[in-house]
Amino acid sequence: MLVAVISLALCASGAVGVAEVLPAAPAAFHVSEAPPDGYPPRGITTGRALLNTLDKRAPAGPEFREAAFDYPVVGPDGCTTEEHVLIANASDPTMSSPCTVIKAQWPAVWDMLVLEDPAQVNVVHLVPLEEAWHSGAWAWTPEQRRDFANDLTNSLTLTILSTGSNEDRGSSDPVDWWPPYFGVHCKYAQEWVWIKARWNLTVDPAEYDALMIQLDEAETNMCRNIPIGVPPLGLDPGVGPAAIVGAVVAGPPGVPFKGMAVHAYDADQSLVRETQVRTEGDFELTGLPPGDYTVKFLGGATGASDQWYSASGPGHPATVITLAAGSIASGIKAGMTAVASP
Repeated sequence: MLVAVISLALCASGAVGVAEVLPAAPAAFHVSEAPPDGYPPRGITTGRALLNTLDKRAPAGPEFREAAFDYPVVGPDGCTTEEHVLIANASDPTMSSPCTVIKAQWPAVWDMLVLEDPAQVNVVHLVPLEEAWHSGAWAWTPEQRRDFANDLTNSLTLTILSTGSNEDRGSSDPVDWWPPYFGVHCKYAQEWVWIKARWNLTVDPAEYDALMIQLDEAETNMCRNIPIGVPPLGLDPGVGPAAIVGAVVAGPPGVPFKGMAVHAYDADQSLVRETQVRTEGDFELTGLPPGDYTVKFLGGATGASDQWYSASGPGHPATVITLAAGSIASGIKAGMTAVASP
């Protein structure tokens, strides 16, 4: 039986041959130090910036082998990975054994339904195993593939989907499948990117474009401004480009953001990347190679004085931001003060 959801916690509103360079193993993201009151805070970024840290390349690898992922595994308590997900997501469950739910309600966020018939409840990988395989997992060790497929350290990797939606989606990426309801597309895009970033998986160009359309949306669901956590994983640094994200706090009231710019300079003080501050006051410097950077805020036509970013505040020496491959420095903020007219 399917019951319409009254309330769900949602955010707003061909493989090629193996003779390619092996993709790197899964990677961690390292967040540079930033002021505690920065925006986004340390460990928080945006979906756009997170997407831009992923390596963009065509799907690769040999023919998909589902058995290579060793899923599901049996945990120390005797329950399988799937059983753990069913138990964790069940509301008021009736158990026939410590690992078996025979009656419950399961919220299926992507369907906007609450499922009551166990036959309609599917435990799925948000990033399907075949998609992960051709995004780099084909080159992982068996242990890494097992850890990805059975990742219970977060509530995103494995999720609940109705049988119908699971059959429609298959192994599709966001080029070919989105949840039926537009209101959850932002959340789906953010979580898809979060998982790919957590495991250092690649995105193909069409997939990147489809995701960016949602993550840059600023009129209906305001996805552009919804924060997302930087995914933790205690492995080696990634291989994708890095990013610096933050915001400008203007003062006194009335100072416009339009016209302000942010520049990133490398250790030789050469300009590497520049961007305009958006009307909301935030900015993203993406596509940065690994290295040491200083950041300069330019007032431009607003009359605000230019200043270097300093973790110690205005007037102090510029803070050097060290970026590893695929890392994000968040919370990089500056207060811009307008110059009084004569």
